[in-house]
Amino acid sequence: MTNTKATKSKKKPDAETLQKDPEYRKILELDFSEMIPFVLSNIRKRGVIPLLYMIINAASLLFIIFYTIWSVHSGQLKAGRIFWQIITGIMAGSILVIPPHEILHGLAYRMLGARKIRFGVDLQQFIFYVTADRFPISRRELAFLALTPFIIINMVIIAVTAVWATHITLFSASLLLSHNIMCIGDFAIVSYTFSQKGELYTYDDTDKKKSYFFKREGEG
Repeated sequence: MTNTKATKSKKKPDAETLQKDPEYRKILELDFSEMIPFVLSNIRKRGVIPLLYMIINAASLLFIIFYTIWSVHSGQLKAGRIFWQIITGIMAGSILVIPPHEILHGLAYRMLGARKIRFGVDLQQFIFYVTADRFPISRRELAFLALTPFIIINMVIIAVTAVWATHITLFSASLLLSHNIMCIGDFAIVSYTFSQKGELYTYDDTDKKKSYFFKREGEG
């Protein structure tokens, strides 16, 4: 005989269930316009995710500094070329990488089963985002969704530079540093969800421009 309660607990709830079922409790309602305070608050928290974010960016910056010093002393690169590689790398990592970054978020959503995917931008906050309207995801699915662009873009740029383009190492390193810094929102939202105990789900309401976070009642 099937245990109905056990079956229910294993099935991922839909948005309506999360809102109406007393088994789930809303722990956060986040308006898209409040994203910057949310991001800054959660990236400053103590935890593995914020620490990892800081270490990655600090390591990238140190690599650029030491590679620049080595290039000057060894005569590998002239000052002008160093300057332009760093500047163009920063620009590419801040602007040109945005479309592939968001497309990768969209592909990650598709892999999770979402279909109503929308791309958006808030120029006042300089935030670019992808939503799947009223499509709940779990904590682990959110981590996959949030960090997919960071992981893939880093892997591709490092591999291409190491194999075919070592002459633009400073450009690539500057691009990655700039891009990784701009991944602050992705790391912050993962940091928030992993700071919460118990079973957690989240979804976006695209029309209302809000994100909702829920926990199963009695957990955490």
